[in-house]
Amino acid sequence: MKVTTSCSGRFWIFDQARQLHRLGVLHRLINDYPKWVTRSWDIPDAKVTALVANGVLSRMTRWIPDARVAFKSNVVESVHDLFSRRLAGHLPADSDVFIGLSSFCLQAIERAKGYGQVAVVDHGSLHQRSERRLLEEEGRLHGLSLESSLAPEWIIEKEDLEFHAADRVTVLSRAASRSLVEEGIDAAKIFVNPCGVDLARFTPPEKKPDDIFRVIYCGGISPRKGVHYLLQAFRELNPDYAELCLIGSAPDPSFSRLIARYKSDKVRFLGTFPQNELRGIYATGSVFVLPSLADGFGMVVPQAMACGLPVILTENVGAADIVTEGVEGYVVPIRDVVALKDKVRYLYENAATRERMSDAAAKASRHFSWDVYGDRLVSWLHGLLS
Repeated sequence: MKVTTSCSGRFWIFDQARQLHRLGVLHRLINDYPKWVTRSWDIPDAKVTALVANGVLSRMTRWIPDARVAFKSNVVESVHDLFSRRLAGHLPADSDVFIGLSSFCLQAIERAKGYGQVAVVDHGSLHQRSERRLLEEEGRLHGLSLESSLAPEWIIEKEDLEFHAADRVTVLSRAASRSLVEEGIDAAKIFVNPCGVDLARFTPPEKKPDDIFRVIYCGGISPRKGVHYLLQAFRELNPDYAELCLIGSAPDPSFSRLIARYKSDKVRFLGTFPQNELRGIYATGSVFVLPSLADGFGMVVPQAMACGLPVILTENVGAADIVTEGVEGYVVPIRDVVALKDKVRYLYENAATRERMSDAAAKASRHFSWDVYGDRLVSWLHGLLS
């Protein structure tokens, strides 16, 4: 079997490519990073097509101010389309399977099917129309303008064309699968394959460095991630000898004004960190919370679990698939401050339960290594071809 996979950006696709190579089926990784970057994932240069100019253009679009919503959307659409067309032009005719990251692969799907290949779209989020509705509602609830963080209609329409044109669609969670089915995608063509975690990098600490009850959050400081609900829950709970530590990029000014009311000396905004420094922060934690309104998976969740942290997630976090209620953590409804508060309080007051959940989380994470992800994917692809 020969598999070509592709992406603009990196996402989880570089880990996927490494797994395809480990299992002897990677034919080509087509992406927009220089080859010295993909070498870090142990992918041989000979199996990489690097559309570097596209990557430069894509990263330049980040400098366009979010306030110029329409202009930025038009430029990004042009950059997307350029990558999609170049990807189709570089697709090897002798592949058996083509995998394309959603919103970047419509023309390549058509080319792959013309070659007689199985065409697969890999999608990382909930259906973006579902996400858009959630965020529009959130904006109305809090008087926020979230237009710059909403998926533009052209992306939603392009992804729908890809989902329908492809032979199969892979997603990272049941929540993502449900949202696609609700938007008219045939459930029979969807394959759910949760992300993995690097178990060599994320391991439990020998001992927590202090006795402070510390809630850890990792992700963007934004309405999409439900950070304001976590801040409100922690403020109302106001536990003694406790901290809330938030890892992530700074919020935009309007969201900063919304969450300013929840700031205190018990709340620490730590900024961003490279992956290799996250374990050290997780090691100081007592519980990990991800209260997202929409999160196709949330790779920080198995990372935190591998470091021995119990987790509290919302039902719209895809990684809820890997959590057994009351064993490794809890799953609560979105926007439910009372539920967040109750679960944090319970773990704060019950050290024995925290310790039991910590052990269970670390053990469960062993079933979600990247090797397990790769084995599932390649077994499924063999089944498609047979």
